[in-house]
Amino acid sequence: MSLAAGEPQTPEEAKQQIQALQKDLKKLNTWLKEIKSERSDVEKQLEGKEKDIQELLKKIQSIQDSLKKGEQQLSELRIQQRSLQLSIQQQNDQIAAQLRAVYRSGKEESIKLFLNGDNSEDAQRLVQYNRYFSNARQSLINGFITEVNDLNLVEKSIRSHRAQQAREEVELKAQRKSLLSQQSQRRTLLAKLDSDLAKGGQRAKQLKQDQQNLQALLQQLEEALADIQIPDPEIPFASLRGQLVNPLKRMAKLPSSGGIDLGGVTLKAQEGEPVRAISQGRVVFADWMRGFGFLLILDHGDGYMSMYGYNQSLLKEVGEWVGANDIVAMAGSTGGRPDSALFFAIRHNGAPLNPLSWVSG
Repeated sequence: MSLAAGEPQTPEEAKQQIQALQKDLKKLNTWLKEIKSERSDVEKQLEGKEKDIQELLKKIQSIQDSLKKGEQQLSELRIQQRSLQLSIQQQNDQIAAQLRAVYRSGKEESIKLFLNGDNSEDAQRLVQYNRYFSNARQSLINGFITEVNDLNLVEKSIRSHRAQQAREEVELKAQRKSLLSQQSQRRTLLAKLDSDLAKGGQRAKQLKQDQQNLQALLQQLEEALADIQIPDPEIPFASLRGQLVNPLKRMAKLPSSGGIDLGGVTLKAQEGEPVRAISQGRVVFADWMRGFGFLLILDHGDGYMSMYGYNQSLLKEVGEWVGANDIVAMAGSTGGRPDSALFFAIRHNGAPLNPLSWVSG
């Protein structure tokens, strides 16, 4: 991926850009608090529960990543262990062979020659040979000792890694148990919410309100971004129609909910399936929103934005740059959906576009 103009070149620069954008979006956060205060108690509980589940999923993923890394390190240590054991055995055999050779040679022939007063060239040569073999033998012994010490350290490290993995396995089991409990509580809240919406045509009213909230959110974003210099992309977004990355591996459209058009499409997704950015852009919204659950919005420049909702969890935060095909979220069923899906939309200057005509299909 080539860097767009204005994209941070260092972690410090990236941190400064994120903080600057988050500061400029402060007004948006105030507006979000206002609309969230208008929700029912059940909806508030649902948001809290889904945020708890998101944190648990992140912890579980972190532990699983750590276990995977630990297993790789253990594998490398075992290879190192076997290599050292083989080398130690070979050196042990060599040292034993040399000691047997010395013993068979008659216990230092060079000393006998000197004691007999033999100063011939043969005697001097034999002394040099013996000195050479003695030094080589000592070097071999030193190497043997070093590798034995190395093996002890490797085996100690293996024991430490195994102990750490055992602790992480226990923690993983506890987190998964907690996740099951939270998911059960979420299902209870969804059933209560569904029951409430079934009364007096509330479902259609909520869908309409969700649509209005999304439109208002986009307007707030556009106003906030008006004062922020978003560099023009190297390749204009408009020229990529029909070539953009699919947000999901399989693009299967689901029927829309009710007669309200939310300005996007609902795609079938597996729980926890990676959601990918359709093009290079910058995260301008990453939060929970009624009707859309965990929603992520990317700004692609020139007034184009893409939206990804119902996510199980969000992997990027406001201000971060992402490249085309980067994983930005994990698909889910947050925001009140009974099944896993992805809300996918593209807007230009706030107006909805047909998102399926923009991706590669």
